[in-house]
Amino acid sequence: MKHYSPILLFFITLIFISCEEVMPVKKGKSTSDSLEYYAKLSHDAKFSKNNHLYFSNKVYHIGIESKTDSLYYKGLYNKIENDIFYEQDSLGHYFKELKKFALKTKNKTYLGGYYYLYASYYSTINIDSSFAYYDRSKIEYLKVKDSLRAGYSLLMMTDLQRISSDYYGAETTATNALECLENAGNDSYLVAAYNFLGMSYKQLFNYEKALFYYDKAYKNTKDSISQDAVMNNIASVYMDQKEYPKAIKILTDLVSKKSSNTNAELKAKALDNLGYSYFMSGNKKGIMYMLEALKIKDSINDDFGLSASCLHLSEYYLQDNPKLSRQYAERAYGIAKTIKNTDDKLDAIKFISKTSNSRQEADKLFSEYTKLNDSIKIVRQKAKNQFAKIRYDSKQVEEESLKYQAENAENKLKAEKAKRRNELLLLTISFLVLVGTLLYRLLKSRHEKEKFQEAYNTETRIAKKVHDELANDVYNVMTFASTQNLEKPEKKEALIHSLDSVYLRTRDISRENSPVELGENFSRQLKEMLSEYQTESLNVLIKGIDAVDWIKIDENKKLVTYRVLQELMVNMKKHSQATLAVIDFSTADKKINVQYSDNGIGMPLGKTILKNGLQNVENRIKSIRGTLIFDIQTNRGVKLSFGYPV
Repeated sequence: MKHYSPILLFFITLIFISCEEVMPVKKGKSTSDSLEYYAKLSHDAKFSKNNHLYFSNKVYHIGIESKTDSLYYKGLYNKIENDIFYEQDSLGHYFKELKKFALKTKNKTYLGGYYYLYASYYSTINIDSSFAYYDRSKIEYLKVKDSLRAGYSLLMMTDLQRISSDYYGAETTATNALECLENAGNDSYLVAAYNFLGMSYKQLFNYEKALFYYDKAYKNTKDSISQDAVMNNIASVYMDQKEYPKAIKILTDLVSKKSSNTNAELKAKALDNLGYSYFMSGNKKGIMYMLEALKIKDSINDDFGLSASCLHLSEYYLQDNPKLSRQYAERAYGIAKTIKNTDDKLDAIKFISKTSNSRQEADKLFSEYTKLNDSIKIVRQKAKNQFAKIRYDSKQVEEESLKYQAENAENKLKAEKAKRRNELLLLTISFLVLVGTLLYRLLKSRHEKEKFQEAYNTETRIAKKVHDELANDVYNVMTFASTQNLEKPEKKEALIHSLDSVYLRTRDISRENSPVELGENFSRQLKEMLSEYQTESLNVLIKGIDAVDWIKIDENKKLVTYRVLQELMVNMKKHSQATLAVIDFSTADKKINVQYSDNGIGMPLGKTILKNGLQNVENRIKSIRGTLIFDIQTNRGVKLSFGYPV
């Protein structure tokens, strides 16, 4: 499991500050300039993993081709850094190469770099080993009076001790780091040391010293994000001291700053602390901030932050809503178990037990709490002892012993990772190929079938309309034109009137099957289609169409709505003899409802209704999981309504 530390905030800031804008290397630039150029690109966040690995390979080869020890070391160091970050299989090979080179040149800086990289590698695997290698790197750097790198190694050791709750040890190590860094000329590292001392003293309940070092950290940092992080830490000290008004003042300023929006994790922490401070002050508006913090942490998958938020919310609801309190405590327990945060796990068990309705469950939880608490004390005491032993033994470690342990661990890890990766890769690829093939064939077959059926239905409908509505009239026009004297004005006028009638019905058929605009102009096009059926003898009323938010409606549902109403209007025009038709749109309970009514002669009940166009209406409505209700009575017009979920 990877360990995420507040100190990373400062070093991430440092990295971005140090990465100035990079310009392309011009001809005539030195080998050193080229190497530095590609080294910066290999850490530039705007590039992908493949780009980073390509740039680090470029740096490595420039170092080799330079035939200069210092550039070769920089190239190899950069290569290993990226291989660690991206967990490359070639890592073991380059570690051996760096160690061999450092021993061959007898350069303490190179050997310190080797130990430092090895410590970075083990930081996510084995804290004890990582601590030991950081200590070895510090020793090598001090041999050449490189206080900056030695101080940085000590900071990493401090962080590992903090993770293991060895706060006394962390305080000692951070003080040693401060001694190295005070005159090293790097404010970012110095700020990190002050911040670590503040955290250590806070955990040791020495709040006065905690505030003293947090204040020094704030005064020495120049970027707003790091300043905000330090102020949040200061507020947490006041919270521990139960001086909630002071904490609230700081946190209110933090969350209201524009800069807080650039770092979601920090903003969520500040909101959660603000809400909890209000809660502990007896102000109920604290819940608003705690819930907002929970929402942000959920959105960025901040498991460590989520665990803390759930515990605060569990405590908030403990008295007024024990059921909800238990839900938050159980969620905190699950998260803490996943991220292996034993402190949060203990707190979660405590809140769960307080909401228990069963004596048996309460006893079981108490037993688990006691057992876990005792085991934590043992583990942490062992860690403290182990750190002290490591620092003592590191100076006594023989070079051959270190070589054997490192290479043996590398080979085992490499073989195991390669085996697991290959098996997982093969299984994943096979599964994805199978699922992808089946899904593609299924969707393709379904799509082709639907397109064929739709085309067939459209062609059949058009053919029927042409046959039923136009064929006889066209034939009559042709007969009239061939048998009558078109020189006579009345005959010519009659022919023109017949042709105009054929043209209008042809246009109606075309319009019924023309494409429908389903985007922003849907409402306007639907309204225009309905209005086109209005004549001197027929009044069409359209109600509520603009009250529907058509943008949010699925395109298929809009198309069905359009075609259904078109079908109804055509049937009305052809059969109902109505003088008034009303179409009323409304929305309720996340449903669209459309009511159609006219004052025509109505339609006979029975199968004839569905066969004469309304069968299409019913089928279309069913296709979008809608409902259709007929209320048709002969000589009293037609009433029909349909609806479907949004």
